Order: sequence, then structure tokens, then C-alpha cells
Amino acid sequence: YIILHGSVTNVLGRDNVFGYEYARWPDQSGMYAGRAIKQPALRMYFIGVFITLSKEKTLNQLQTL
Repeated sequence: YIILHGSVTNVLGRDNVFGYEYARWPDQSGMYAGRAIKQPALRMYFIGVFITLSKEKTLNQLQTL
């Protein structure tokens, strides 16, 4: 058996912000510098191919997937 699987994340290409990281110490003006925590890539594509190989064609692990 051959199973093909594909997936895409962030199809619309949004600039997601998951939170903010701030400096440990304030600068001269007393403000803590911060930066947005974003995802490393704009989109991710995945294509997987799963192949079942067995000596006896009637036995496989497909039911347990």
C-alpha cells in the first residue's frame, strides 16, 4: 500500500505574533526593549509518502495506523 499525505500551514500568509520577549534591563529612558515572537517561516509545506512493505501481501499494519 502507498499513502500520500500533504499539509500546508498558514495558507493565508498572516504575520502571526505569539507573544513578546522583553529585555532584562531597561535602557537609558527606563523602557524595556521588546520584540515580537513570530514563527520562523511564513508558510510550511509537507508532503509525506508512506509505503507498506511486507513479504506476505495479506499481512500489514494498515489497520493499526
